[in-house]
Amino acid sequence: MTNLQIKQMEKIAEKKVYEVLSRVSGDPDFGLELRPEFIKELKKSIASEKAGRVKKFEDVVKNLK
Repeated sequence: MTNLQIKQMEKIAEKKVYEVLSRVSGDPDFGLELRPEFIKELKKSIASEKAGRVKKFEDVVKNLK
Protein backbone atom coordinates (compact mmCIF):
# COMPACT_ATOMS: atom_id res chain seq x y z
CA MET A 1 0.00 0.00 0.00
CA THR A 2 1.21 3.47 -0.81
CA ASN A 3 1.21 6.36 1.63
CA LEU A 4 -1.63 7.95 -0.36
CA GLN A 5 -3.75 4.79 -0.07
CA ILE A 6 -3.07 4.58 3.65
CA LYS A 7 -4.08 8.21 4.15
CA GLN A 8 -7.26 7.62 2.12
CA MET A 9 -8.12 4.54 4.18
CA GLU A 10 -7.47 6.45 7.42
CA LYS A 11 -9.76 9.25 6.25
CA ILE A 12 -12.53 6.79 5.38
CA ALA A 13 -12.15 4.99 8.72
CA GLU A 14 -12.18 8.28 10.63
CA LYS A 15 -15.34 9.38 8.84
CA LYS A 16 -17.10 6.07 9.57
CA VAL A 17 -16.11 6.12 13.25
CA TYR A 18 -17.42 9.69 13.54
CA GLU A 19 -20.71 8.70 11.87
CA VAL A 20 -21.22 5.74 14.21
CA LEU A 21 -20.33 7.71 17.35
CA SER A 22 -22.65 10.53 16.29
CA ARG A 23 -25.47 8.08 15.73
CA VAL A 24 -24.95 6.32 19.05
CA SER A 25 -24.31 9.31 21.30
CA GLY A 26 -26.00 12.16 19.49
CA ASP A 27 -29.49 13.50 20.00
CA PRO A 28 -31.28 13.18 16.65
CA ASP A 29 -33.67 15.98 17.61
CA PHE A 30 -30.96 18.43 18.67
CA GLY A 31 -31.53 21.81 17.10
CA LEU A 32 -35.05 21.09 15.92
CA GLU A 33 -37.77 23.55 16.79
CA LEU A 34 -40.62 22.37 19.00
CA ARG A 35 -44.03 22.64 17.37
CA PRO A 36 -46.60 24.75 19.26
CA GLU A 37 -48.90 21.71 19.55
CA PHE A 38 -46.14 19.74 21.25
CA ILE A 39 -45.41 22.57 23.69
CA LYS A 40 -49.12 22.75 24.54
CA GLU A 41 -49.31 18.99 25.22
CA LEU A 42 -46.11 19.10 27.26
CA LYS A 43 -47.48 21.90 29.47
CA LYS A 44 -50.72 19.95 29.88
CA SER A 45 -48.77 16.85 30.90
CA ILE A 46 -46.70 18.79 33.43
CA ALA A 47 -49.86 20.33 34.91
CA SER A 48 -51.46 16.88 35.21
CA GLU A 49 -48.40 15.57 37.03
CA LYS A 50 -48.37 18.52 39.43
CA ALA A 51 -52.08 18.01 40.12
CA GLY A 52 -51.47 14.36 41.00
CA ARG A 53 -53.34 12.91 38.01
CA VAL A 54 -50.32 10.98 36.76
CA LYS A 55 -49.48 7.58 38.24
CA LYS A 56 -45.92 6.37 38.66
CA PHE A 57 -44.92 3.46 36.45
CA GLU A 58 -44.02 1.38 39.50
CA ASP A 59 -47.51 1.87 40.96
CA VAL A 60 -49.17 0.82 37.71
CA VAL A 61 -47.02 -2.34 37.59
CA LYS A 62 -47.89 -3.17 41.21
CA ASN A 63 -51.61 -2.93 40.40
CA LEU A 64 -51.18 -5.33 37.48
CA LYS A 65 -49.84 -8.11 39.72
